[in-house]
Parts: sequence; structure tokens; C-alpha cells
Amino acid sequence: MSAKNTIQKFNAIAAKTDETLKINPYSDNYEQPKWDKAANDYARPPPGSKTEKRGIRAGDYVTREILFLMEVINENAAGEHPNRSVKFGPLFYTYAHYSDKLVGMLLRARKYGLVAFDGEMLYQRQDDHKDIVMLKSLDEIKRTMRYTGDPVNCITFVP
Repeated sequence: MSAKNTIQKFNAIAAKTDETLKINPYSDNYEQPKWDKAANDYARPPPGSKTEKRGIRAGDYVTREILFLMEVINENAAGEHPNRSVKFGPLFYTYAHYSDKLVGMLLRARKYGLVAFDGEMLYQRQDDHKDIVMLKSLDEIKRTMRYTGDPVNCITFVP
């Protein structure tokens, strides 16, 4: 092997080490990354990674959980659509038999336009009297709701 090849290999290893040190926050050569918040891959795991697979599974779980929540609300709600509603207190106690994620799922369901309720957040006992109104019928939800494969916006509605 010639000296020129050895120098090229050494320089390649040095360049690789420099790149590794630039992304290591404990290195003296660390460079703060510049993020483009408008990019499609902003705040998303690398494609094909285990993190992405976990996110996809979580999105699928959230979709099924929201559908189940809407079924529970429909079973316990009073009135006719579009004024079908249930009080938060009774729903909390009913849903507690199935899951401890009621408030989080209600927030997600509100994000997707499935339910409406007053206030930013719902608290046990304090908000037991608040109405949770179904904005779409259960049949319409089941017919049009689809999982997108995107953990951030996991639900879409098709006509």
C-alpha cells in the first residue's frame, strides 16, 4: 500500500470523526443543528427506524381507542343527533372500567371534530356536570374514519 492511500484513509477516518463530533453535544466541536420547521420531516423520526414503527403502532392504537370512545359515548348519550350528549362525570366512571385515558382521548376526538365540550381541559369532579356533545353520528364516524399511517395526524375522514 502506498503512502498516498494511507493518507487518504487517514483523512477519511478523520473527516468521519469530525462529523460524529459535530453532532455530539458533549464535544467541543458540537454545532447546534438548524431545523426547518416547515419541512415535512420536522419532528419526525427517520424513515424505517424503530421509532417510526412505534409511532405508527401508537397512531393505530389511538385510532382504535377514539373509535371505542365514540361507541361508549354513543351508548351512554341522551338525545338525538346532532344534540346527542353525555355528562363528563358519568362518562368518566363508565370509561374508567375500560381505560384510564379518557381525557386524552377526548382531546384527540375534539381535535378531529368528533366531540365538543366547554373549556380547555376536563377534570374529574370539577367538570362532572359538563356536556360532551357528539358532532357526528356513530354510523358516519365508522363509515368515514380512516387511519392515515401518520402518528401526528392519525385520523382522516373520507366521503
